[in-house]
This record gives sequence, structure tokens and C-alpha cells, in this order.
Amino acid sequence: MRTFVFVVANYRYAVDAAWVQAVHPLVRARPVPGAPPWITGVIDVHGEFVPLVDAANLLAGVAGVERTLGARILLIDTGFGEGTRARFAMAVDRIEDAADLEESGAWGAGTQSVAWLGAVLQHQGQAAQRLDARALAEAYPQLSAPSTALVTKEGA
Repeated sequence: MRTFVFVVANYRYAVDAAWVQAVHPLVRARPVPGAPPWITGVIDVHGEFVPLVDAANLLAGVAGVERTLGARILLIDTGFGEGTRARFAMAVDRIEDAADLEESGAWGAGTQSVAWLGAVLQHQGQAAQRLDARALAEAYPQLSAPSTALVTKEGA
């Protein structure tokens, strides 16, 4: 499985590369009052508002991705087909690699309580836990809600 391996709070995770549309530098999000603490707000991606997930808060329970030169945003689109379609951005501390990771020999015990976290895979001698973006979107409807296109007023 081709993945992007990323780091959040010194832990490695892997997301299916087919769901990653783009990688961008970390930008500030427009806050959305009432959103869960792991959604820092929305960002404008080519005229479309997309929720920005703070992976450090969601995955590690810590207060936010560090704003460093290596911090990145993964633009994720789970596509059409079976299940929920979602388009959202995920802020991570850094992208470590784009790699083919094998599921054979992975450790999967204990991941049933969080449906969107999968098996722990080997990546360059380190553990990288699989993150299922579609299952994450199914667990949190805020990520699969229709996006709102930015509207510009003429003469404004």
C-alpha cells in the first residue's frame, strides 16, 4: 500500500496516498466557533472552505501542531464510491516519507476501539500506525459535510 508517512507529537502515522490530493505548508485557519477542539477552523483551498484538522489534538491529545518550517497540511479527499466522501485538510508536524508499506507482519491488536486507526506497520525500523481517512470521516460528520464555496461580491 502506497502511503504518506507523517509525524505528529513524535509518533508516526501512515495514510493511503490515493486519498492525498496535495501537500501544502501550514497556514492559519479561520476559527469556527463551536467546532470540536481538534478542528482548528477552515482554510480556503481554491475557493472552497475545507475543515482543518489538528492532527496533534486528534491523535495525541496535545495542544496543536508545532508551527515549524517542516509543518505541513495534507489535503485529503476520500473520493466517491462506497462509504462517506470527505474533503478535509490535516495539519501535521512533518511529512517523513512517501512509501510502500506492507500489511504483512503488522500489529493490529487494540485498534478496534478507534475505527479509523488501523494496524501498526513497520517503516524504516519505526512503528507507523495506519490512519483510515474514510473511517475518520464516517466517525465525524463535520468532515464529510458539503463544503461551502467562497463567494466574492462584485465591486467589493
